[in-house]
Amino acid sequence: MIGIRKVRAMALALVLTVSVLAGCTGSATQTTPTPASTPAPTAKVTTYPVTLKDDAGNSVTIAQEPKHIVSLAPSNTELLFALGKGPLLVGRTDFCDYPADVKNVPSVGSLFPPSYEKIVAAKPDLILMMGGSADVKKKLADEYKLPILTLEPKNFDELYNDIKLLGAAVNAQPQADKIVADMQAAVKEITDKTAKATAKPAAFYVASDDPIFTAGSGTFIDALITMAGGTNVGGDVKGWAQYNLEQLVAKNPAILIADNATSVDQLKAKKGWDGLQAIKTGKVYGISDWNLMTRPGPRLTQGLKWLAETIHPELFSK
Repeated sequence: MIGIRKVRAMALALVLTVSVLAGCTGSATQTTPTPASTPAPTAKVTTYPVTLKDDAGNSVTIAQEPKHIVSLAPSNTELLFALGKGPLLVGRTDFCDYPADVKNVPSVGSLFPPSYEKIVAAKPDLILMMGGSADVKKKLADEYKLPILTLEPKNFDELYNDIKLLGAAVNAQPQADKIVADMQAAVKEITDKTAKATAKPAAFYVASDDPIFTAGSGTFIDALITMAGGTNVGGDVKGWAQYNLEQLVAKNPAILIADNATSVDQLKAKKGWDGLQAIKTGKVYGISDWNLMTRPGPRLTQGLKWLAETIHPELFSK
């Protein structure tokens, strides 16, 4: 079990953070996304060619409406389906697992690196990426001359903009506007309640317990815990990072959030953790699907609701 959890923690980091992505690919160099994507055009129908500025700070020109898309990030795959453009997907990574229809899309492997042969054979007219490997981006752009749109949102506002950006790229702006409006309404309903909280319990997200791996500042988990009316104990580290037991004991969180429900009993029985307030009071919780809180997309509102109900059940029981 421990070995499996180590692998899952690594997968989490690889998919969601640029620094770990680069570190685990050996020769890959780090790409630092720039939160400078341009607002999507106001017109409801995209006129091609269109030039969009993505989260990597690149101006990306899309010559014609995309008909064959390869996604190298699970979040972008999910967004494409949410926009009603899933049928355009001709390639995805092994990590892309939602929605269920994605299993019918051929995999191009991992991102460390992917199979360039499979990508080229799919004849894509648009590649969707997160921060990822600079080497992969360079090869796809320079050698194969493929347009790459990088979406790397760090908070809800950036996610809303990226949804509209992708909507503009694939000619689905009305769908993008609706997704954003629905998300904003769902978030407001939740945060209107958590704003009434008189206390902000200290919560610690356990992505892995051996080694201890958590979500620090600048992650969606950090933002979600705050929006849910809590205080992120792991906020003193940046990004997805390892955390030592001494730090955890010193912080003594009131709530532990595990990355899935099956790890709750394991945490409760873990040696050295028995003195934690959360263990003593039994406030150890697990979400059944970690992607609801870690994958930038429409389902984040479900993760936020679960987290808010977990941290402040008194506000949601009425």
